[in-house]
Amino acid sequence: MIELIIFFSFFFLLLLSTIGFGILFQNLCFGSIKNLEEQNSIYIGFYGLFFLICISLVTSLLFPHNFTHNILIHFFGILSFILFKIKNKKKYLKIIFVISIFTISALIISKTHDDFSYYHLPITKYLTEHKIIFGTANLTHGYKLLSSLFFLNSIFYLPFIEYYSFHFSLLFFLIFFNYFLIKEIFFKKNDDIIKYIYLLAFAFFNLSFNRLAEYGTDKVGQLLIVILLIKVFQLTCFDKDKNSLKNLMPLIPLMALCITLKTYFLPYAIIVLTAFVLGEKFFKTIKFIFFSKSFLFFFLATSTYFLHHFISTGCIISPLSTTCYGDYLEWANNKSHYERLSNWLEQWAKAGAGPNFRVENPNEYIKNFNWLPRWFEYYFMGKVKDQLLIFILTFLVILFLFKNLKFENKNTVLNKKFLFFYSIILIIFLIWFTNHPQLRYGGYSILFLTLSIPLAIFLSKFKDKKFFKKKFNLLILLVVLIFNVKNFTRINDEFQRTDHYKFEQFPFFAIQVKDYSFEKTEAGLVIYQTNGHCWNIPSPCVQSMGKLGVTTVKKNGYYFIKRK
Repeated sequence: MIELIIFFSFFFLLLLSTIGFGILFQNLCFGSIKNLEEQNSIYIGFYGLFFLICISLVTSLLFPHNFTHNILIHFFGILSFILFKIKNKKKYLKIIFVISIFTISALIISKTHDDFSYYHLPITKYLTEHKIIFGTANLTHGYKLLSSLFFLNSIFYLPFIEYYSFHFSLLFFLIFFNYFLIKEIFFKKNDDIIKYIYLLAFAFFNLSFNRLAEYGTDKVGQLLIVILLIKVFQLTCFDKDKNSLKNLMPLIPLMALCITLKTYFLPYAIIVLTAFVLGEKFFKTIKFIFFSKSFLFFFLATSTYFLHHFISTGCIISPLSTTCYGDYLEWANNKSHYERLSNWLEQWAKAGAGPNFRVENPNEYIKNFNWLPRWFEYYFMGKVKDQLLIFILTFLVILFLFKNLKFENKNTVLNKKFLFFYSIILIIFLIWFTNHPQLRYGGYSILFLTLSIPLAIFLSKFKDKKFFKKKFNLLILLVVLIFNVKNFTRINDEFQRTDHYKFEQFPFFAIQVKDYSFEKTEAGLVIYQTNGHCWNIPSPCVQSMGKLGVTTVKKNGYYFIKRK
């Protein structure tokens, strides 16, 4: 019983702290701008996550994120929540609390993501035990694949709950995603096309993303990029407000948040830039944006995030070999190493490799569309097909729930802005499909956007049913029911497990106990070794026993890890 109290108490305290930082961020960046406060309330949660990431990225350069550091951080978060005001604060908190209650079943997991023990937990744990170390990518492959989610989770490391709070952030993203959509659907007078895209997003992503253990570092960014791009689409193609481009400014921190979660979201920045190009008074708007506090935080977050990439790997963006400078650094791998890594990741994404198989001639396999038949058989007919079925069922439910089956030949105005925007979506789809066609690498979001826009146009041509609010309430109840039935069924199954993932400390997830050794280098850094995944053994960790293949030096208070 005491474990349940600790678990849920820390969950809600950290949620309040995150919201507090969101309110603080909004006041810092947008408090002096009239008429934005009500609009920005839909972003407060995401702003809180973004601000915490900014703090984490900067402070990890100087300090480990230990209990003392993190208690101070969240003390200010709770204090900000209490002291700073936003419009309709009680109503905001009430909706957030209700969403939390109806989604919290997803948080109870015994088995974590497959990559959690491999590098998510070890990297996050490293951030709680050390300030930054140069060349950590020499230890294990995972250090080459950084995400700001690790930095966010590292400041959730607190007494009693420790690393069992590292999944809280995943649910926070889903909660704030749902709050955004409910506000946009319920309380905004949006164009029919936008309204139905939001409805499709609400139903599809809650039904598809109901298993928190499958999120990894990929799905939270896809939740965010979807609402970000729909909002840009709305403001540029449907909003008649002459200051609609100015209203894009609150989205800039969200774009930075997406990029730092996963660098494969960089192409989506094209759409945000397109929004500026399509607007009126282009140069005036650009000047306004670039000299704003919002852009200052964008620059702080992205530059510090890429600095961490460089510190770990010697690359500005790992594993893009063109951004790597290891040929000139003693502590980093050379450019050819990252060329091979990039090819390997592409081979994996195109179904040419897996845990127990490799294709012959991988360089030839990934060229042109040689990979397509195998990808279709082994990946599309599995995961992609399942997601398409969920999407089709979502569309059919919304069609029958919200529309009379009476077609009206409404004239949908597909202006140049609309067509140009959708063309950019298709270009990003092609970039995804030809380079890394797996759903986890941005596929959920780009497939949804590609399909939902034309289907929303189709839905808008049917005669509306009355009582939209009642119908939406029914959709919410249906989604909540399915979401929780799936999760409670999963929880029951996990109680029946007999392997090392079984529940032994409910509601805390299972941690595999590992044997390990350690070696203290001449420079004084202790490096730990184990066979297989590191799990929660002390850091930094090498995933093999035997002779240590690295050495260290210490300069100006910082360790540098080099290969022997």
